[in-house]
Amino acid sequence: MESIFIIILKCLLLGIVWAALLIPILFNRGGWLKYLITVLVIAVLCFLLRGWALVINKMTVIALITLVISWITSMAVFDKESKIKSKVISFCFVMSAAAYLISSWVSFEIL
Repeated sequence: MESIFIIILKCLLLGIVWAALLIPILFNRGGWLKYLITVLVIAVLCFLLRGWALVINKMTVIALITLVISWITSMAVFDKESKIKSKVISFCFVMSAAAYLISSWVSFEIL
């Protein structure tokens, strides 16, 4: 079993990643206090939901891959609308992570 210190550090790392991705969706303007509060809230949620660590880790990887794909695609589509671009990119990754979360709860046979 991992020590509590390592688990807290992993939760803080996930909090940093998710807060950076959620700030454009949650707030109109970012700031260090909003970022710090968001990191701490997400880290506490990750710590409390550590039984779901596999799902949370997969959601994070899917969100980061979607972030890269959305960023590349948005460079072609949203050339000059930088304010809209950050919101669209953030919304895309949140929806992809939510879709994975929902798909992990729902299972049915196709054939």
